[in-house]
Amino acid sequence: MTLYVWLRFLHIFGVATFLFAHGVSGGAAFALRGPVSAHTRTLLRLSERSSFIANAGLILLLATGVWMTFAGSWSGRVWPWAAVVVLLAVAAFMGFIANPYRYARGAAAGPDDALAEHLRRTRPMLALWVGAIGLVVLLVLMIFKPL
Repeated sequence: MTLYVWLRFLHIFGVATFLFAHGVSGGAAFALRGPVSAHTRTLLRLSERSSFIANAGLILLLATGVWMTFAGSWSGRVWPWAAVVVLLAVAAFMGFIANPYRYARGAAAGPDDALAEHLRRTRPMLALWVGAIGLVVLLVLMIFKPL
């Protein structure tokens, strides 16, 4: 087996790890829309813990993707670099959208009304659409290599 095959395996493993762990956090975001309870605080902790795994998967997929670009002699093509730009743009936008969740995690130990105020500012549907569109664009770039 070649190095490229192992890199592709690790890249796909990183994607799967990221999507699985980030899906836990995303699913929790939709469940956090109700009244504040002990369940709310538990979901926030779960979301925070799954983010560590998602971030590790994201780093793995980014590192192996760039490595495969050079190992596969794709560095002169546009599509791999377009994929990096799309990934970073989606990550930046999603980071901006996620600010209310980060503030809510910090407020989880405080009073219910402060936590509820942070959770009211969340926009899980916007995050879902941005992530889904970004994922489709990345899949088109990876599979069809149009540029």
